[in-house]
Amino acid sequence: MKNRHNMASDAYKADKAAGKKNSTDMPKHKQLIQMLSFRIVPAYYKEIEKVANHKKITVSKLIRTYIKEGMKRDKELSLDKEKDFRVD
Repeated sequence: MKNRHNMASDAYKADKAAGKKNSTDMPKHKQLIQMLSFRIVPAYYKEIEKVANHKKITVSKLIRTYIKEGMKRDKELSLDKEKDFRVD
């Protein structure tokens, strides 16, 4: 089994190396209520990771950005709700 830290974008590794913490002040137990987990086959993850590295962002931020853009495109996210949909 691969080490989870090895499968991470360069931006994520840099943040962790610099000791940067999550930007939210919300307690962890409340964050988990809002967390979505899903599995990605390694080949897809590598491609997503390449894009994240190219854009110099974390894989997590890239995925959240794609979700937000898709919801806006499909008109599932109103302008006032868009402000609450943070990707940072």
